[in-house]
Amino acid sequence: MKKNNFNIYFSFDWVLHNELAIGPAPINEDHIDKLKKKGIIAILSLCSERESRPPENIENHFQCRRIVLPDHKYERKTTLEEVNNALSILEELIDLGPVFIHCVAAIERSPMICMAWLIKKHKLSFQQSIDYLMEVHPGSNPLSSQLKILRILNKK
Repeated sequence: MKKNNFNIYFSFDWVLHNELAIGPAPINEDHIDKLKKKGIIAILSLCSERESRPPENIENHFQCRRIVLPDHKYERKTTLEEVNNALSILEELIDLGPVFIHCVAAIERSPMICMAWLIKKHKLSFQQSIDYLMEVHPGSNPLSSQLKILRILNKK
């Protein structure tokens, strides 16, 4: 299995300090250690294990949940129901402590869910959520279909 370059230099960004962090999928023990040292308690994965296999013992260190959302490689688009399900899981995990959210590269899916969290739980507008996330996590680049869902979410 070919290793992705974005996982060689594992780093993550705090979206909300000691609440929500974002970054690429953790794939080895060094990544686990880095997350533990930063106080992460739980991990929400938005990609399949086929896309990025987690370290075998990751569940010994963190409360882990997974909801697979489509990215640009999928033939289907993310639905509002899937976003709401991800937000419900995120809410459960955040009650435990700081959460690390990831997809494969932290470019499309995890930024979308972070923006949805900022809209629903912190009452930011659609535009404020994009501006803020781009500031704290510059690699963010959600798909237009994902942004459309965020606009719908913002209206509710």
